[in-house]
Amino acid sequence: MAFATIGTRGIQAQSVDLTSKVTGTLPVPNGGLGIASGTTGQFLKFTGTETLASAADNAGKILQIKQDDSTGTTNTSSSSYTHFSGIDLSITPTSASSKILVFFTSNFDNESTDNRQGAVSCWREIDGANNILLSSTMAQPAYSPNTRVSGTVSWIFMDAPSSTGSVRYRPVLKSNTGNQVNMGGFQSTMILMEATI
Repeated sequence: MAFATIGTRGIQAQSVDLTSKVTGTLPVPNGGLGIASGTTGQFLKFTGTETLASAADNAGKILQIKQDDSTGTTNTSSSSYTHFSGIDLSITPTSASSKILVFFTSNFDNESTDNRQGAVSCWREIDGANNILLSSTMAQPAYSPNTRVSGTVSWIFMDAPSSTGSVRYRPVLKSNTGNQVNMGGFQSTMILMEATI
C-alpha cells in the first residue's frame, strides 16, 4: 500500500507492508464489498459493479431420499381402492415449502381373458390423519377383449404436503370391472424425494 507525504524535500512516496505493519481487521473500503455482512450458508455474488453482495443459495436441490421395495402380491375385486401390501413409506420434510416427488413401479395383471381392468393410485396421510387420494387414477392398466394382460404399471407425482410432520404414502389398486385383478409378484418399488425448487 502506497501513500504520499510532504516533507522538506517535497512530495515523497511511502509504502506500508500490510502483512506485518498493520494489525487487526482492515476496514471495508469506500463502496464496500459486502463481505462483512451476511449469514451462514450464503454466497457472494457480483452485483454488476465492483461491489459484492451476500445472497442465499436458492438453487433447487434434493434434501433426502427414501425407498421401499416389495415382492408381495395384492389381489382385489373391490371397486374401492385397496392398499398394496408391502409398500408403506413415510418421509418427514425439513420445510413446509418442500415438494415430495413420488415414484412407483410394479407389475399389474388382470388374471383373465374376460376384459378385466384395474386402476392404480396413491394414498397420502399426514401425522396419522388427513388421509387423501392424490389422484383419482394415476394409472389404468389397459385391457383388450379375450386377452390376458400382464405388464408394468408406474407413475410419478409431485406432492406439496405443506407440512413438517411425518407424511406417509401408500400405493393402492382397485378393480374397474368387479373382477379380481392383482398387482405385484415381482419387485415393486416406491421412492420418495424431498426437493426444493
